[in-house]
Amino acid sequence: MNAPAAHSPAAIEAANPAEAGGPVCGYARAIAVLVLALGVLGAIPGITSNYSQLGFYHSEANLFGLFRTSAVVIGVQVLFGLTVLSFSGSPRQAHKTVVWVALAYLAAGLGGAGLVVNASRTDLPVNVASNWLHLALFVVILAGAVVTRKKHVEKLGVF
Repeated sequence: MNAPAAHSPAAIEAANPAEAGGPVCGYARAIAVLVLALGVLGAIPGITSNYSQLGFYHSEANLFGLFRTSAVVIGVQVLFGLTVLSFSGSPRQAHKTVVWVALAYLAAGLGGAGLVVNASRTDLPVNVASNWLHLALFVVILAGAVVTRKKHVEKLGVF
């Protein structure tokens, strides 16, 4: 049986399992915590204003009094956070998962913007502030994914 090449992922993991995840996995865990926190905070009365009007789809509840939320939004946030966390052990899977979550935020921001402009009433919890938040999360999460992937390659030589 041949020994793994010096810079192969298997060789790096065998040499130092603690560094195998590198910056990509650490970043994915941080994003998972952020997204989970947004989901959990949306379910706490007081942090979410108009909590009594929190509905499944249509909702008048606002996280921090600004960002429209609903039970579906809270559930999706928690699901995204748990998904990123569950894939954060492998650099490649962590990176892919974080990028997909960023793209989901892009879709939410652009889709919500279309609904705010084109619909007189929507059953989805959208408002301008939420759309901007989703677009900002897209930019920040994707930029961080690109930067941490570059650092990972510089540090460990492979991805």
